[in-house]
Amino acid sequence: MKMAGKGSHNILNIRGIIDDAKCFHTVRELHWSDRVGCAHRGSDTVVKHGRDETRSERQRYHCRNCNRYFDDLTGTIFEGHHESLNVWILCLYFMGLNLSNSRIAYELDPDTSDVQQM
Repeated sequence: MKMAGKGSHNILNIRGIIDDAKCFHTVRELHWSDRVGCAHRGSDTVVKHGRDETRSERQRYHCRNCNRYFDDLTGTIFEGHHESLNVWILCLYFMGLNLSNSRIAYELDPDTSDVQQM
């Protein structure tokens, strides 16, 4: 069985199992267990403010207290990177399995600008 596409070096394309929507849902649950708080000041006077233009799974927020905007990844290790969230989650998983950096890069085929940071 051969899987086609980017990052499909194995029989099972692991990137297809974990999609960005599930990853964003998990990040939200871990980041804000009770309710969303301002990523800048911690205030709880936050309202949803649409979705990210490039990644529809990413929720945007507006803090009515400090009048700043933020999203699901603001203030996390995933903020400001080009690679999709599922690739970062899988990278952390593979690191936990003690896979080498070259093996992780081979399996995930990450964006070249993010390789060193991963």
